[in-house]
Amino acid sequence: MVFLGTGGGRFATITQKRRTAGIRLLSDGFNVHLDPGPGGLVYSWKSGLDPQKIDGILVSHAHPDHYNDAEVLVEAMTRGTVRRRGVLAAARSVLRGGETAEVAISKYHQSLPGRVVEVVAGEDFEVGGVRVVGAEARHSDVDAVGFRFETDVGSIGYTSDTEFFEGIERYYKGVRILILCVLRPSGEPWQGHMTTDDAMKIVSAAKPEFVVLMHFGIKMIFRGPVGEAKRVVKETGIETVAARDGMELLVNDEIAVGKVGGEKRGRVGLDTFFRS
Repeated sequence: MVFLGTGGGRFATITQKRRTAGIRLLSDGFNVHLDPGPGGLVYSWKSGLDPQKIDGILVSHAHPDHYNDAEVLVEAMTRGTVRRRGVLAAARSVLRGGETAEVAISKYHQSLPGRVVEVVAGEDFEVGGVRVVGAEARHSDVDAVGFRFETDVGSIGYTSDTEFFEGIERYYKGVRILILCVLRPSGEPWQGHMTTDDAMKIVSAAKPEFVVLMHFGIKMIFRGPVGEAKRVVKETGIETVAARDGMELLVNDEIAVGKVGGEKRGRVGLDTFFRS
């Protein structure tokens, strides 16, 4: 996993105090861009990741810090629109509009991939041999979803933007890695989003092996995400890191925060990233 950007919310997006470029998940046969906000295209190239090689684009909801670069990445995925290939999987609001949002990806761009999937909580689809399950989220975009990836080395959960609600942990129980979008630090609640306090409740209930905090708003950035991650470790006893822009997470028999050079990623196989 390459954390191309770890910021979120209006002010982090406007100021780019943290990038808002989303996450790339990579293994043999599986190459997807998750929530490509502003900077998704530029930081793909800067990180040595050719966007023309992606097989899937996943968008959790219709807010620009999650979808902004999706259309141009669709054009990259389809090799300049000349090949109908790849999967575009997105929440209903992204594809068809919703109560609070217009269509975020044009009908033209939706016509380009090999397959378009409307993601629904509890329903699954496949990208590059990996089963992906939609997870419930409760956000100002009522169609927002999270994702659970069932990989050969265990499950990976991504909450996207959501507030805490009773039962949210059921979507992420048993995951090996849990990526939590934590906009605000402890004691600074904001409707439709999580604080570190909320994150600790989910971690305590879901009991993942490893936790990544990301999607930091401006108050979290000023407070200091590393300190907030340490609070999660102290409270739950589960290893937790605050993602950094450009951070890479290598998943194998062990989980490690590391760095693989840009072009080397193309030659790194299953043994390095997702090994069965």
